[in-house]
Amino acid sequence: MKILPSLCIILLAVTVQARIWKTPDGREIEAEVVMVNPDRTVVLRTSLGKTVTVPFSTFAAKDVKHLNYLLSRKGRGKLHAVPWNELNALFGLEIWQDDNLWDDSPSETAKRLKLKKESRTDFMENHRAYPLGKEKVLNEPVYTTVLYGGDEQVGSISFVFLNAGDIPNSDTMNHPDDRKAMERKIEDSGMNVHNVLLPILGNPKRDTLGRGDMREKVWRWDWNGHAIMLSLQEGKYAALRIMPTERADDGGRMDRITEGELKARMASCVERRDNGDVVINNIPMVNQGPKGYCSPATWERYLRYMDIPADMYLLALAGNTGIGGGTSSSKMLKATKSLISANGRELEEVRESLNPEGISEYIDMGLPIMWRLISTPAFQIHASNNTARRNGKEERIKNNSGQSEDSNAGGHICLIIGYNKQTDEIAISDSWGPRFAERWVKTSEARAASNGSMNVIKW
Repeated sequence: MKILPSLCIILLAVTVQARIWKTPDGREIEAEVVMVNPDRTVVLRTSLGKTVTVPFSTFAAKDVKHLNYLLSRKGRGKLHAVPWNELNALFGLEIWQDDNLWDDSPSETAKRLKLKKESRTDFMENHRAYPLGKEKVLNEPVYTTVLYGGDEQVGSISFVFLNAGDIPNSDTMNHPDDRKAMERKIEDSGMNVHNVLLPILGNPKRDTLGRGDMREKVWRWDWNGHAIMLSLQEGKYAALRIMPTERADDGGRMDRITEGELKARMASCVERRDNGDVVINNIPMVNQGPKGYCSPATWERYLRYMDIPADMYLLALAGNTGIGGGTSSSKMLKATKSLISANGRELEEVRESLNPEGISEYIDMGLPIMWRLISTPAFQIHASNNTARRNGKEERIKNNSGQSEDSNAGGHICLIIGYNKQTDEIAISDSWGPRFAERWVKTSEARAASNGSMNVIKW
């Protein structure tokens, strides 16, 4: 058969691997792909060295699908020698369904990874699981798996293998020998992952992610447009992140939307209800899980809402979160202020009174407020019961909410996301899962619990 002119050919630079091709009537031929063409023909080299050009339709449906996939790789460069299905086997998970994760649906990918939907807004979604060491990835027990995505495509995947916040705090952990043992265990976990990847993907390069207090050194392997990065941080955690190589090249930062686009987006998130409620929607939920990560998890929610990439484990590192949880407020503020500034935003203190009139200026613009308070069982019972009454449901009797956060007893942080001037109420949102995404408290109860500290991110 005559070979098409070179102008019609797309060179794919794929790895040279022979394949058994089948025709619709069951005949087979062993050949390797040389080139595919935009007119849906393929140039093959047979085992005898003969080169032929045939239409895609020559082959059975499975082979046609493979050829369409190769055609879609136009301009994406040479394929890594390790195929995607081998990488899946190495991880022990069905992460990839071809060599490009970044055009996959977040929800479909989450199904393959058996992750539960944590949050979905009009602009992003995330899925998370807390195996707590009962499952393995790369032959190492994994404690947390999270997938972040835009409204249509996967953005990144993270695995946390061992983390100081996942280890229950106790008097024994205050002993230096026990702490050193914990740190060795975290380091061993990370090195085990390193040693599983090394013989398959080769020697990694050293790289960095983030800036300032949230800057971390990583081992980095690149595979078909994916940066696979292993992080071991000061005895705090061992984690693996997968993100597009272009984003990794830029230190983990993503392309920001413009200030005008962000303002318009946030304004569109403000809902005004017939009963007088004014509330901000589309704030992503991050469930802190079974650890005292209120502060890192809540900051992650706010930062991602403001189009700033964030990870509660990195935030916990910057905030010096201790064993089992407990975060330094001053260090967290310093670290987040630096991150916010690096992304073209500003962190400001809210000096207005804690009441609907005082906070409405910010809520009306779509700006949530970070609020520090002393969380007591009585306050949590009031928040849950008051919300139940508003929704016409039976009041809850006991407090079954999340953990306190600060080293100070009962210290906590959450988001203020709304107000109602008619009923003199404030809406709060906690990092304990969807059930706590919107609860309403009386202003008098909020003022009694407040420690007077509020912050807002502005442009």
